[in-house]
Order: sequence, then C-alpha cells, then structure tokens
Amino acid sequence: MFSSAMHLQEEWAMVKDYTLSSTKSYHTGGLKSLGWELTICNALQQEGTPLRKLLTCNESFGRLLYDCLCTFLPLWNVTHVLEVGGGYGYLMKDFLEKDSSLKACMLDISPFLLNKQRETLKEFSVEYREGDFLEVLPSDLSAFDLVIMNENLGDFPSLINIRTEVFDSKIANNDPVLKWVQGIFEKYGLERPEGKVFNLNMGAIEALEKLCCAKVPYIYIGEHSCEASVSGEMSSLFQIKSTGNPERITLAGHDEYTIKFSYLQKIASFHGYESMRGPFADFIPLTLTDEARFALMYGGHYSDEAEVMSQFVEDLYKYEYLILKEKEEPI
Repeated sequence: MFSSAMHLQEEWAMVKDYTLSSTKSYHTGGLKSLGWELTICNALQQEGTPLRKLLTCNESFGRLLYDCLCTFLPLWNVTHVLEVGGGYGYLMKDFLEKDSSLKACMLDISPFLLNKQRETLKEFSVEYREGDFLEVLPSDLSAFDLVIMNENLGDFPSLINIRTEVFDSKIANNDPVLKWVQGIFEKYGLERPEGKVFNLNMGAIEALEKLCCAKVPYIYIGEHSCEASVSGEMSSLFQIKSTGNPERITLAGHDEYTIKFSYLQKIASFHGYESMRGPFADFIPLTLTDEARFALMYGGHYSDEAEVMSQFVEDLYKYEYLILKEKEEPI
C-alpha cells in the first residue's frame, strides 16, 4: 500500500506540472499603447497605406468584416451588439458607419483602451463597460444579438504544458483545474492531443461557453490560429507550419497563445450553433502585385516595407474567423 501511495504521489507531481498564462495584470495596468502590436484591423484602418493597395477594394477591416457577416448572418435582425476587447474602436466605428441604428456596447479589461475607444467613437452613442469578460454573468449577455471578439482571444488565459497523462490518471481528481480539463474533453468529445504535453486555450473555451449559455444568437471570433494552412497559388509563395497545439507569441510585456479553432467549433456545435470558418483571406480579397509576390518569395528581407507586406499577407492565412449562428428551433 505504501508503495502504491508513493507511486500516486509521483504521478500526481508529474501531472500537475503545468502553468497558467494570463495577461490580466498587463492589460489592467501595464498597457499604454498598441503601437508595437499591429493587428490586422489596425493595419487596414488608414486609407492610402501600402497594405490597402494589396486589396482588390480600398476598404477597412471592419467594413470588409461587416459585408462578410452579411453573407451568413441576418444582420438586419441585429439591434444590440457587444464588442469585447475592441482595441482602438476602429471595427465598431466601421460597423456604426455601415448601420447607424445599431446600439453598441464596448467591454474592455483595459482602462487605457476603453478611453481610446471613447475617442474613436465620440460621434456615436455607445455604452462603455470596464471589466473582465470572464467575470461577466451569462444573464448580462442575453440582451445582445451579436457579440464580436476580434484578435483578442489569444490574450485570454491558457494552460501550458499539460501532460497527456491527465486523461489516464485519476490523480487529476485532486486538482480542480485538471479535473476541468478532463471534463471539457469528455463533455464535448474533443480529439486528444498527440505527444507528451499540450497547451489549452482555457479562457477562450470558457468565454465561448458563456456566450453559448447566454444563447447569444450570433457570435464572431477572429484570432491567430494554431491550425492555419495555405493552399493553391499561395502555397507556391510561402508555407505555414501549424502544429495544432496553441503556440506562444512573445510580445512586449506579455505572452499570447494561438487558438485551436476546431475545439471552439465543436463546442459551439454541441450548444446548438451552426458555423462558418476560414482564414481572414476569405473576406479580405488580395490582388498580388509583382512586388508583393517577390516579397513573399524572399520573406521580405530586402526592405522594411517588403517585410511588412510579406507578414501581412501571411497573417491573412494564419488568422482564422469563426462565425456562429444559433440553430433555429424546428416548428
């Protein structure tokens, strides 16, 4: 019996060897600018930029996204829209310019970014809420027709270096976090990761569960994916190596993790949502100039502008969107 207990202790120590990555303290106190963290939304905001010249139409990110959502969602039924983590407010500005009748609400954990949103959206009637989305009650979300979470889920907490023994060991019952991990995989029938350790987008999963439990009719999520791929003509210009495991992106003052969209899609389906998923390139149409092709083939190493151009095009395939629509009840 003593030997068995010793074995369990060793196994417990091994399984518990994980960490939690969180950006909360950074966003609530350390964030003073997004200048070094160029989002695709921000990159397309200004007219006349070299990146806009790569598009088949001279439009901002928010306008292109709005038109994309119209192909899958009945936006004419949307009145109340919530954007979580809205950056500088550019996306919502585009939405309100497209449809001034929208009643918008911005929720952000960062007081700095919330003030930036107030500046950008000062011409519109918008509600502002400061807080952590993971602490919002589902009942507080039920009034919204559409919730937008663009390029921010990577900031939500992630569990790092979970050992795959967690699926085979009863030891996880002694740790509420690992027990939660077991429960998530069992409840939704998620495919188990390969290898000895894996990362899990804990915060992204909890956020999606919250939205589904609140029965928000329409949901949009966009973020850097760990399952991205490139095919067709683009595959001759560059390749994307995706591991299928959320990967760390090291940024100034904090780390983010790429998102496993297949898990989110399966969770949404379990809760009665149909989905549309793909790379940002689906709704951000490119026209590749000879200069852009050359930049992609050589990784943009010959000039700063070429490097930015190359990174932007690759990001359109590294970033995925997931559009969710609650299935209608049969009559």
